[in-house]
Amino acid sequence: MPPSTQKRRRTGHRREEEHDEDNSRSRRHTKAAPESDDGADSSENEDIDMDRVAGADSTSDDQLVKKLVRYALACEYARITIKRDGIRDKVLGTHARSFRRVFDAAQEQLQKVFGMEMMELPIREKRTLKDKQKAVKRGASQASASSRQYILVSSLPREYRIQPVIGPSRIPSAAEEAAYVGFYTVIISLITLSSGELSDMKLRRYLTRLNASQNLPMDKTDHVLQKLIRQGYLDKVVERVEGDEDSITWCVGPRGKVEVSPQSIARVVSEVWGDPPDDLDKKLEKSLGVRGMGQSQPANRAVAEQEEEADE
Repeated sequence: MPPSTQKRRRTGHRREEEHDEDNSRSRRHTKAAPESDDGADSSENEDIDMDRVAGADSTSDDQLVKKLVRYALACEYARITIKRDGIRDKVLGTHARSFRRVFDAAQEQLQKVFGMEMMELPIREKRTLKDKQKAVKRGASQASASSRQYILVSSLPREYRIQPVIGPSRIPSAAEEAAYVGFYTVIISLITLSSGELSDMKLRRYLTRLNASQNLPMDKTDHVLQKLIRQGYLDKVVERVEGDEDSITWCVGPRGKVEVSPQSIARVVSEVWGDPPDDLDKKLEKSLGVRGMGQSQPANRAVAEQEEEADE
């Protein structure tokens, strides 16, 4: 074979080998490129997954807030205290560590939407000697302890807390609800004005004067009193006395202290009194610790009557 032909063949073989090497390199780059693309996609997917987790957390908190708002409204409808343990068991479940965050958000929703807020009840006082001795042995301080119980109260401004805006509930009926509220308001006022406690004999005497057995439309007087005890408006303290009858004393319960404030009691007294004496404000200040409440409403009513007469 001529030398020139051998050279051409060798050159052709070299070009084929170089062409094969180029193809193999291009295939390698082609394979590597999808790997880099996959890596970018995986990082993007990781970012998306993290966003989904964050969104899931916020959605979970929103659901817990709505659930707590519904739970608080349901408890208040039945006049049942909103217990912190109940919130953890029936609302939070496995999210117990989110209590403060969910509670604050629910408070904001209650205030903005319903004009209400959850207020913590004062702790139930140790009234009997036996209970006080137990408290001393345990070293529990009533001033620093927390009741861990709440009720819903109105957060509306004072000018909106009037009858046309806040009326009695229509369930079971407006008349029955108004009578019930009026009854426990009068009982709490009598107890508060009697230095915070009232014997069973005096309470029965007041109920007879009020003709409660005939004027209460919902149930018998004793049944209504038991209902007030269950709902936290009243406390019935029974002292066991050996060889004698049990001593029964009536006090204001935790819910009664919050719902019927000293200012409310002063306004009730001024309304019932009608034409109050000059020293009523001093007496109310001494008994309730409030000032200038006794004659405010009668005075305003007199001014209104004078204005009506002038218009006529």
